[in-house]
Amino acid sequence: MAAEARAIEADIPMGMTQIGEGDAKVLLVRDANGLRAFQATCPHYGAPLAKGEICGHTLYCPWHKAAFDIGDGALVAPPALNALAQYPIRTEGESIVVSLEPMAAAKPSARADSRTFVIVGTGAAAVAAVTTLRDEGFGGKIVAIAREAGEPYDRPKLSKNFLAKQTPASAVVLDKNFFADHGVEVRMGPAKRIDPKTRTVTLANGTEIVGDALLIATGSKAVVPPFAGRDLSNIFTLRSLDDAVALSAAAQPGATIAVIGGGFIGLEAAAFLTKRGLSATVVSPEPLPLATRFGDDVAAAIKIHHEGTGVRFVHGKVAKFEGEISVSGVRLEGGEVLDTDLVLIGAGAAPEVDVVDAPKHASGGLEVDAMLKLAPGVWVAGDIAAFPEAHSGTVARIEHWRLAQQHGRHAARAMMGHEAPFREAPFFWSNQGDKRLDYAGYAPDWERIEIKGETAKLDFIAYYIRGGKALAACAIGHNPEMIRYLDRLATDGPPTAEMLA
Repeated sequence: MAAEARAIEADIPMGMTQIGEGDAKVLLVRDANGLRAFQATCPHYGAPLAKGEICGHTLYCPWHKAAFDIGDGALVAPPALNALAQYPIRTEGESIVVSLEPMAAAKPSARADSRTFVIVGTGAAAVAAVTTLRDEGFGGKIVAIAREAGEPYDRPKLSKNFLAKQTPASAVVLDKNFFADHGVEVRMGPAKRIDPKTRTVTLANGTEIVGDALLIATGSKAVVPPFAGRDLSNIFTLRSLDDAVALSAAAQPGATIAVIGGGFIGLEAAAFLTKRGLSATVVSPEPLPLATRFGDDVAAAIKIHHEGTGVRFVHGKVAKFEGEISVSGVRLEGGEVLDTDLVLIGAGAAPEVDVVDAPKHASGGLEVDAMLKLAPGVWVAGDIAAFPEAHSGTVARIEHWRLAQQHGRHAARAMMGHEAPFREAPFFWSNQGDKRLDYAGYAPDWERIEIKGETAKLDFIAYYIRGGKALAACAIGHNPEMIRYLDRLATDGPPTAEMLA
């Protein structure tokens, strides 16, 4: 018999509330249309949904802003890949009783289809596309071209808790049977050539694979500048699961590590390796890392926070790596030498587009139309897509995990014939040590920043305003305001500065 949760019906407020204990927790949602019961935690990382926000007809997860329809729990936006389980409710006297036996999900049956859809890549965009195709009834053949062996994994974890302690690679695998469960034929790549005109993918062994529809989602590779000594051992990048496993194995407590670059990956890794007992020094060519993205006030507060946990910052550029077999030091252009046991190069990522026979955008990606289409029957998703970002009015190439998933979902529907422009709002999160930073929208530049709260206390929301509109927002804390901003951006576009009051 399924577990049950009970509540006095008269005590259930409008909005949402959690009832039950232990494994019998349930989220109740009450509105003008009645009362419904859903699983209490987000299917992404298990966040308590009762601490999220309802905006209109959409429920947002409090942590990473997955969004669900409060009518039936349907997935509206990732990073979750699945809808909420919905539970049946019955009345017993003055109480309602929720049976924790999920109701059957309303999914279209798979339809016989002779077509073959080819997806180049197995990252965030590809996984979201496959999930969407199968959830929405595509019954044809799906072929995925994989650059890495194994099942899909959760890349955002690699620079965070994965490094805080020795962690098995299996801890970041999304689904150990993903490809088999979704009926995907995996062909090991990488692709040697992709011809959008003929929708043909040529593998290194000469095999050609032709799709009735083609999704290019090749992602990015770590940038490694041509530093002298870069071939010494104990010098790492952090882009793939193999990279993270190798770095974690070498990162023994008491060791020193020099992190080259003050971007998100570098700062996250420095913070979590410091927690592990390493001594981390961030070498940045900018005196204030992240200032070009967030402005001086926010960037300074983040730097001070990291310094308070033991991370050291050095302003300078690398001249060379020193050592015999293993790296032993980083020499800066000014002559200073930083002794170190390990080096992590966090110099950014470059889109993997060299194998695609198509013009390249100034950003290095592939320019697509508002539908994410590159050519007839060919779509592009994720890091490599230079797409018309609807809310900023610019062509953007954005390297966000959640946006890649949004692209993948949109492209999957387009492959099935649903033509519509992509208008979803970008969002990403970054764990700066024990502080989660949220960023919504896209503001490559701004005229002014309006800050509510206190950056020095890392309790603020900052709005990036251009042309009288808030194109983006950055926050630590202030979760309700961030969710409301994200929802407004997604539904109505950038709010005016006056609407932020």
